[in-house]
Amino acid sequence: MLTWLDYSVIGGYLVAITLFGSYFARFQKTTRDYFLTGRSVPWWAICFTVVATETSTLTFIGVPPAAYAGHMTFLQLVFGYVIGRLIISAIFIPAYFRGDLFTSYELLQRRFGDRVKNIAAVIFLITRSLADGIRLFATALVISVVTQVPVTPAIVVIGGAMIIYTVRGGSAAVIWTDVVQLFVYAAGAAVVFVSLLALIPGGWGEVVRAGSAAGKFRVVDLSWTFARPYTLWAGIL
Repeated sequence: MLTWLDYSVIGGYLVAITLFGSYFARFQKTTRDYFLTGRSVPWWAICFTVVATETSTLTFIGVPPAAYAGHMTFLQLVFGYVIGRLIISAIFIPAYFRGDLFTSYELLQRRFGDRVKNIAAVIFLITRSLADGIRLFATALVISVVTQVPVTPAIVVIGGAMIIYTVRGGSAAVIWTDVVQLFVYAAGAAVVFVSLLALIPGGWGEVVRAGSAAGKFRVVDLSWTFARPYTLWAGIL
């Protein structure tokens, strides 16, 4: 059962992250500032925001039971992410530095025309709305279970906070709030890991022994069957 202190921490964090993101509104003078942040964001912050964006509530509540029920072949998707980033680095990043691009869709427009740009933008909006919608819903479910707050108000509050600091602070707000939240949930995951490990008789050695015996550490699946959700080829594709 949560106490008033727990609710204060949750509410205070939500308010603090909203104010922190909104702080960057003072630097948004033009559209260029809104999207490009004056080209002032360091590479490591960009790296952290990419990782934080990919690691959602679904990762925390979905991957552990998937690994527990099977193994770690889910990580093959990460191999595909790495390949995708190499392609993006080779094709899109140089174009950003050569030109005056705000979004990748401008590059598509220059190379293929308005039709391709518009189709790509529509596909992105639809798929992102569906993906982010389920992530927001999953986050609200977790908060509802922990705090006993109904799901709908939780969605409204969380979504409202994100909209406020994103609209006000632009890309800089999204990047730096992601950096903060990456450290928060990474620290939380480390605390949970250490706490759970302390409860296991035999410690890490027993985890490795039992996990190896049960085949839990399997990562690569080279099969070509469509019956398995995670294979190396599916991850690369």
